Order: sequence, then C-alpha cells, then structure tokens
Amino acid sequence: MSAARQQVLVLHPSKTERMNSSRLDDDGALQTVFRLTDAKNPTVYHARRPHKKSRGGCITCKRRRVKCDERKPCCRRCEARGTTCSYVTASESLLSGSDKTEAFALEKPSKTGFSLSLVDMRSQLEGILSVGSGSKIQRSCQPFIMDAFQHFFTWSVETVGQPGIRDVMKRDMVEIAFTNSHLMYTLLGVGMLHLNRVKQPVEASPKCAEAYFWQQAIQLYQAALLPGVSRKNVDALISTCMFISLVSLCPDDFKPTDSWVFTNNPADMNWLYLQSGLRCILQQAEQYLNGCIWGTAFMGFHEIECQLFNYEGHCGPDGLDPLFADFCGIDEYTNETTSPYYTPLKSLTTLLELEKNLFNASMCTTYMGRLEFDFLALLQKRDPAALMIIAHWMGLMCLLTKWQPWVEGRIRAECIAICMFFERSTDPRVPPLLEFPAFACGYAQFE
Repeated sequence: MSAARQQVLVLHPSKTERMNSSRLDDDGALQTVFRLTDAKNPTVYHARRPHKKSRGGCITCKRRRVKCDERKPCCRRCEARGTTCSYVTASESLLSGSDKTEAFALEKPSKTGFSLSLVDMRSQLEGILSVGSGSKIQRSCQPFIMDAFQHFFTWSVETVGQPGIRDVMKRDMVEIAFTNSHLMYTLLGVGMLHLNRVKQPVEASPKCAEAYFWQQAIQLYQAALLPGVSRKNVDALISTCMFISLVSLCPDDFKPTDSWVFTNNPADMNWLYLQSGLRCILQQAEQYLNGCIWGTAFMGFHEIECQLFNYEGHCGPDGLDPLFADFCGIDEYTNETTSPYYTPLKSLTTLLELEKNLFNASMCTTYMGRLEFDFLALLQKRDPAALMIIAHWMGLMCLLTKWQPWVEGRIRAECIAICMFFERSTDPRVPPLLEFPAFACGYAQFE
C-alpha cells in the first residue's frame, strides 16, 4: 500500500473526524467514501489479502454490495430473499422498457374505479407522446434519466413527512427499483415532474421526457398488477402505487375551469379515485406485510392514524362546527354507518386542529386515500355537502404548500373551482362556511 493511500485510511479509536464524499464505482453505483484521520496516534488499516471478486454477478447483489455466486437464472442470495434476479445492466433494464415478469392477458384489477383511472391516464399520455415513434422518443429522453433520478432522491423524497417511510425510500426502495422497471420509471417520472414544475422549461424535451417516463410507468405497472400481489412483487407494487397517482395531482397548466365541477365529465375526477389505489393494494397484500420493506413503517403510521381517527362508537355532532354539521344533516343520532358525511367531516375537523408542520402535513395528505367510494360518488354528483367538506380539506392543503409543494399543481385550482361553483348557491349557510377555503386558496372574488 502506498504512503498516500495509507494516509487516507488512518483510523482513530477515540476522536475521529469523518469527511464524506461521493463517487461512482465501476458499475455506476453511487459510493460513499469515508476519510478517517488522526494526527497523534494513527492506526494504519491494512488491506485484506487479494481475492476473486464477483464482477459478473446479478444487479441485486451488486446494489447490495455482496458477493454473488453467479448461478443462473437465479443466484442463491436472490432465491433466499425472494427477490428478482437479473443479470442485465441497470441501464439496459431501465431503457428497454420491459419488465422481467411474464406477460399476462389483460384483465381488470379488482377495484374498477382505480383501474379505469389508470387506463384513462395512460391513453392521455400516449396521445401526448404519439407513441408510434417510440424508439425516437426513448433516445430523446435518455439525457434526462440521471437528472430525474438524482432529483428524486435529493429533493422529492424530502417532502415526505413520515421519517420511517422516508428512510425506506432512501434505503430499500432504490434497490427494488433497479430490478423492477415499473418502479424505476415511476421514480423517474416523479423526479422529472418535480424538476419541470420548479424550472418551468419552455422547450418541449423535458416535458416530453416526463410524459414518457409516466407512460412507461403506468403501462408496466398495469401489467405487473395482473397476476396479483405476491411475496415476490409486494415491495415493488406498493412502492410504485405510492407515487403513481402523483402525475394526476400535478397536471401541467391546470385551470379552475378544467375541474370536474364545471366539465361534468366523470373522467375529470379520476385523480381522486387514483388516491385510493394504495388502499386497494394493501388489502391484497395484507398477508405479506410482515416481511415487506414497508411493514414496520406502515405499522407505525397506522398506529398514529388510529389514535387520531378512531371514531368507533361516536355519535352526533359533538366536536363539529354546528353550522357545518347542520349543512351535512348530522344530528344527535348520526354516526359513521348512517351518514356518508360523518367520518369525512370528523376526520377533517381533527386535521384542522393539528399544528402545521412537515409531519402533520403528510397526515393531511392521506385524507384522500381514506375517502370511501360512496362519498366519492357524492362528489361526482356535485353534492353540496360533499363539495363543502372537500373544499375545506383543499383549503387546508393550500396552507401546507411549504411542505407539500404538489398542492399547487391541482388542489388550489380545484378549491377555487368549488368556490366558483358555490357562487350560484342561495343557501345562507354557504357564505360563512366557504370563508375558510376561499381565503386559503386565494379566491378573492368570494364575499
């Protein structure tokens, strides 16, 4: 070992100064370099004896930095862990646009609303891309891959308020992404979306790359859903589902007049149906959650939710705004089983009382995913009470944009749309009830 090399690898047992830097190894993986120094009492690190390295190992073992026995088609480590084993390079896996699972005949997933929303979104993206020239589009998007990937893990993940979930995203999820193309394209889509909304590019190429990443993510995710949830694919499916709906929350150049409350087009409300996707996946994956990368983080989050939103046995308007309760028809005999408004209004009241910070902002975000389909059906019919409840939640989210910047993509405009919709109402209860959401979203025209 050279003197220069020894100087870098000097260790100190008691007082150590650590300086971190990053570099790419031979396989293109991000590698952290630690420099440990002590000027007074150095202990020199001696390298171990030379040994044969696994340079032809599978992608999963390389990402975990463990030795691979190079057995094909599946190495012993991946077989023991139940993970996908792939010997193609990460770039080949990513750019080929093909998942390594088998092809299955198309059929609808169990939750029709969520499935049809995915189909509609995919068709819109294909229209933007004119997918007939796929290879040309693919080549034009390649320069944006690294920027999107790095931006996701550097900035996008930091908007997640739950520390446990954020840690899994940074640590375990990236490993899963390199062997599941639908997840990798989803992460690229989120990163590119975030970049485009921040930089607001004028040229078409970054926007085209964003649309291409999302189109590929949705197409591959639909195919991955068809065989159902299993122990082998549960990590990738849950990870993808957590982000796949984000594209519908951040449309480019969305205006209040584009809202479903004015278009009267059921498809324009698909963005809200998509938020129920994770609940659908978790119902199917319940038996696998103990061994899932998300199991511990979800359990901690679920315990917090149970403490906040446990209304079992509750009845009547106690704790609710009297005018709001009256507007929703909630009396002393009303409970969660007798009224579709009861639980959404109780949950909203709880959220409005929370301190505004990053952690609580993420609690407010999950409100969409807890809405039941009977309440969503009322929204689709533009039921006044349901619209007033969702407008208050949207107003709350408008106050949390410091921690949840995606709100500016759609939620603020949807809130303004509902305020505009209520302008025609002659109900005297509407103006005082709409005061908060109108102020929060900036709808100055409402008095």
